[in-house]
Amino acid sequence: MKSLTIMGVIAVALLVFVAIQSFQISALKNSISGNVVESSSGSSGESYNDMMARMHPDQVTKSTSPSSQPTMVGGC
Repeated sequence: MKSLTIMGVIAVALLVFVAIQSFQISALKNSISGNVVESSSGSSGESYNDMMARMHPDQVTKSTSPSSQPTMVGGC
């Protein structure tokens, strides 16, 4: 009888633990998916080109006109 009571208490504790964890996981998943939707909308943050200019200023060219770009790639 005593072991049955202990098993019942352990089962209830485990059930409460699982319920709390499921609420935490769903809240975390909702916050992560919310951030992805906001950042992909383009309404906030910086664009890819802005990020490249900030992170790699030596690799980003300032001119974007097609006439200044090379006409042949590769070759001797």
